[in-house]
Amino acid sequence: MAQFKRDYKFGKESEINSLKDLNRLFKTSLKINEDQYGHFDYYNDNIMVELKTRPNTTYENNTLTHKTRKGFDMELDTLYFDSPKMQYAFQYNKKNPLNTKDFFIVWKCKDKYLCWKMNWKRKDYYIEEQNKDFGKGYVQQRGVINVYKDSLIPLN
Repeated sequence: MAQFKRDYKFGKESEINSLKDLNRLFKTSLKINEDQYGHFDYYNDNIMVELKTRPNTTYENNTLTHKTRKGFDMELDTLYFDSPKMQYAFQYNKKNPLNTKDFFIVWKCKDKYLCWKMNWKRKDYYIEEQNKDFGKGYVQQRGVINVYKDSLIPLN
């Protein structure tokens, strides 16, 4: 549980520190979602953005490399996020057909931002079940969305 608390605090600090960059990159004015349990970190009238900060992951020449906690470099084919975020986006637009939003997942990898505009084209991603502690202090089963690196858009 202590690791989750450290990761959560780190993520919240990254949200605050990244707001100016994301406003510039999206050419808009985003607000930070104050709801601790909200599915997306930022919003405005047109978009919602979830930030995933990955300080041990680099992106160079369409190659994703992650440095593990044991210090090994591991090449990645995907970046992932929790599937409830995608379910929320789908339900939001279904319930608000006159006020739909675009939903984005942004990964802050070391010094680069990578973006994926959420869609339901299965060629961009696959769903995988994971069993681990998602911050509740016990193991849970949850689906994660793995977005292929070729579907990611570098923002800076």
